[in-house]
Amino acid sequence: MDQVEEVKGKVDIVQLVGEYVKLTKAGRNFKGLCPFHSEKTPSFMVNPELQIYKCFGCGEGGDAYAFWEKMEGVEFGEALKALAKRVGVTLISYTPSQGEEDRERLYKVNNLAAEFYHYLLTKHRMGEPARKYLEGRKITDKAVERFKLGFVPEGWDYLIKYLVGKKGFKIQDMERAGLVVPSQRGGYDRFRNRIMFPLNNHRGQTVGFAGRVLPGGDEKTGKYVNTPETEIYHKGDLLYGLDINKVDVKNAGAAVVVEGELDAIASWQAGVHNVVAIKGSALTIKQVDILKRYTETIVLALDADLAGDMAARRGIEIAEKAGMMIKVINPNSETLNPKHFKDPGDFGVRDPEGWKKAVAGAVPIYDYYIESAVERYGLEAIGKNKISKELVPIWSKIEDEILKSHYVNKLADILEVEAQAVWVQIQKILNSKFEDPNKSEILNSKTQTTKTRREVVEEDVVRLALLGERTNALYEEPIKTWISDEFWQRVNHELEKGVKVQELPAELKGKVADLLMTEWEFSEQEWDRVIKELEKEYIKDKRMRLDPGKDLKEIRNLDKRYNDLTRE
Repeated sequence: MDQVEEVKGKVDIVQLVGEYVKLTKAGRNFKGLCPFHSEKTPSFMVNPELQIYKCFGCGEGGDAYAFWEKMEGVEFGEALKALAKRVGVTLISYTPSQGEEDRERLYKVNNLAAEFYHYLLTKHRMGEPARKYLEGRKITDKAVERFKLGFVPEGWDYLIKYLVGKKGFKIQDMERAGLVVPSQRGGYDRFRNRIMFPLNNHRGQTVGFAGRVLPGGDEKTGKYVNTPETEIYHKGDLLYGLDINKVDVKNAGAAVVVEGELDAIASWQAGVHNVVAIKGSALTIKQVDILKRYTETIVLALDADLAGDMAARRGIEIAEKAGMMIKVINPNSETLNPKHFKDPGDFGVRDPEGWKKAVAGAVPIYDYYIESAVERYGLEAIGKNKISKELVPIWSKIEDEILKSHYVNKLADILEVEAQAVWVQIQKILNSKFEDPNKSEILNSKTQTTKTRREVVEEDVVRLALLGERTNALYEEPIKTWISDEFWQRVNHELEKGVKVQELPAELKGKVADLLMTEWEFSEQEWDRVIKELEKEYIKDKRMRLDPGKDLKEIRNLDKRYNDLTRE
């Protein structure tokens, strides 16, 4: 057995998938909501015997490697290494691809840079100004260690000298990692005179940095400088702090989302540990997909006015379509923020208990939309008109009809109108989105083949035989004769030779595996039923091929047998 098979054989796919998806027992399988597409009714199945998964909604399926690759966004080699480490297998025979080696080198470059910056901040005399700055911002030594904050002094080549001169990396590696800006003289450090925030993916790998200039420093390039997009760093994929706080997010049942690294650190110091930070105010599809692995609730604590920020609203719509519950901390609320802190960073540092209460008091997103609109426009006639124009388009996009009805009634009460008036405005918006009915519509020309009754019954017989360990019945008479489908005949031939389902040829295994991804359970009663149905289908087909002039006696015998089966 090679190591790829050894690792796969040791991985418990139910346990692996269960860390991302809430699974419940369904016959000999487990089922849950698919993590790869939005659904309300579970169509995602995991089979512990075959060690595979399959979604009958979107079609995604495969083994433990395929699941890890899809969930973590990595290639096979990275999945193999991660799962090997998980089950305690030391890899000795796997040769990574060039692309995998290149990415691994970028991770190493970034990791060493993070260690270098952290050393300069915490141990070196040059880090004294940065230490004083963080002390002034009430950032504790514990937080500095927890988030591995760093510092780089003013200078053009501190990091180059360390990584190239002492660690043997090439300056091209640093350029690819976004740590060096190319120049005619060979390049210079991108980050200078800045507090450094390592940006880690949810697996804890350092993929980039955010650098905040120290007060009095050169801000021509901006107060913050971030790693540019690289092979391993994509701004829209990252959730700062998730690698550290994901257990807290899972335990709390919610992720508090803030806008910046310092906001996240301040929240963590205040005792709200289930916090992550994004760049800007807009959640992305990737960020939502990652958060959904750990929680179903997002609490937004962003600087932007979410009711008026279109980018933020798009992110909220993405999260809702993924089935997430969205709550918001209203920064203008006298109840939640009586001291009028401008951002979560100040709030968490200066009033930790107040910040905890504010998080606990977050309201559902649509209640926030109403609160915000009323605060901004008032409830005079012109204000109500503005509230309606702002909120009705948002209400029209609510997919849950019960939820939509609730907030239509609530908005109608605020506006002091009949709910029907709000529904009429919503319908106008929906109608405006429809295409001109006179325009030609491109029809999908693909046709789906409908299975015959006999094909369905034959599948049921094979499924139950596999579930009930009755495969010997499939290649013995009379069932062997009754099964007519060439595909199932080929499967039966393999089973007769003693081949296990997981060892079937690739062209057979997929369809057979799909049969087993079911909530069905074997019972003698069900087995007898499907065998009778199979015999009846066999009789019907055979009778149609007989000539009444020559085969009358056989036809009568078949009719009698069919009637007996029908009465049983």
